[in-house]
Amino acid sequence: MSLKVSNHSKGHPAPDSNKPVEIAVIGGGIAGLILAIGLQKYSYINVSVYESAHRFGEVGAGVVLGPNAQRAMQLIDPEILEGYNRRAGFDDGVQDEHGLFPWTTVYKGQEPDLDEFVIQFKHKTRGSTVHRAHFVDELVKLLEHGRAHLGKRLDHVYETDAPEAPITLHFTDGSTASADIVVGADGVHSVVRKHVLPHDPTNSAFFTGTCQYRATIPMEKAEASLGKLDQKVAQLVGENGTVFGIPLSNRTIYYIAVTVFDQKAPWNKDKWVADANIDDVKGYFADWDDHARKTVELLPTDGSTMAWSVWEMPPASTYYKGRVAIIGDAAHASTAFQGAGAGQGVEDALILEKLLGKYLDPAQRCKSMPTAIQAAPHILHVYDTVRRFRSQKVVTTSRETGRIITCLEPEIGNTAEALRNALKGRQEWIWDFDQERSVKDAFQLFDEIKDAGERQLM
Repeated sequence: MSLKVSNHSKGHPAPDSNKPVEIAVIGGGIAGLILAIGLQKYSYINVSVYESAHRFGEVGAGVVLGPNAQRAMQLIDPEILEGYNRRAGFDDGVQDEHGLFPWTTVYKGQEPDLDEFVIQFKHKTRGSTVHRAHFVDELVKLLEHGRAHLGKRLDHVYETDAPEAPITLHFTDGSTASADIVVGADGVHSVVRKHVLPHDPTNSAFFTGTCQYRATIPMEKAEASLGKLDQKVAQLVGENGTVFGIPLSNRTIYYIAVTVFDQKAPWNKDKWVADANIDDVKGYFADWDDHARKTVELLPTDGSTMAWSVWEMPPASTYYKGRVAIIGDAAHASTAFQGAGAGQGVEDALILEKLLGKYLDPAQRCKSMPTAIQAAPHILHVYDTVRRFRSQKVVTTSRETGRIITCLEPEIGNTAEALRNALKGRQEWIWDFDQERSVKDAFQLFDEIKDAGERQLM
């Protein structure tokens, strides 16, 4: 895929005597690309993206980026949100009397209360879903030519004891690169996380016992079986599973995601995607409603349907070490039961872009932090402080939501009313997060650290 040059190079000129700070972003997924696009506008920063694949793309198909993530995109660069809007499929539901649009509607797909309405999550922003690969295409168009390095799978990160020496990146093809700051956006099986948390049991993700069977099929095939399909996000839930489908790509394809929650399921840790046995999947949903069974039957049996194991990151004690940080799934991989995991990566990118963009500016130099290299660990400390609690809370509440909707919490039960009561309020705190306030808090915290350092030198 060719990279197009955008006009982002105009921005904040640095004096000629100041060498740009080299920042390496490991991983060219949604979070990594958004961070790089945000950073490339600063002339005192030279950002590079190292992607293991030989072309940009994203695994999976549909992804939800909620109102919180959309606001973060707007604050990083309005063109990012414009690209999202070009590719997203928007819910065709109408606003209610409070000016709220429907986002996700949940129904019982299994007895008791078969086909009964459970809950509908709403927001003042219109609901939407986007094809991951298509959104990545839009992001790549915004990345300046020459910043991407493809086919670069990271093997390990090496730092010397010299405090201002460059960090060396070693790739599996034998090549190396150096950087002043490294940001790992390298996903659930992150190499950078192992560097940040060496010899730590939390440095690797664990299998959640959940498998998701994903497929995209032609829209006409889906409607031939399921009838006319609205541009709405509807989810059927029941014991140990969920069934979900949504039109994507201007209603040309239908994305199906069937989730089976089975804690007894073994998984080979070295292989997180496996061939799917569709007959076994059908067995899980034999007593579900007609729509759920027909949706499962639409999963292709030609080998294209894969079983995706769902992994989760245990809570890390830190998201950085020295001048190396982690964002997105590398920091807080989550289940998808709240549709919030990808959005947390965008929020990470917002805070990191604003902090690096402001405090690596040569105009911000001070006696306690006379160089960008000396400022970097403090910047990453503030990022960690601002982002870790919220992002890890999303991981926890997503897991809880999954157990609720798959009827695995005996004290809650499996009726539509019981699920409704347990699910109330589980999306709003994520969606209505004040991104501007979070950025201001990050700036205030860094300024306090800088001022304290200056006072010590008096």
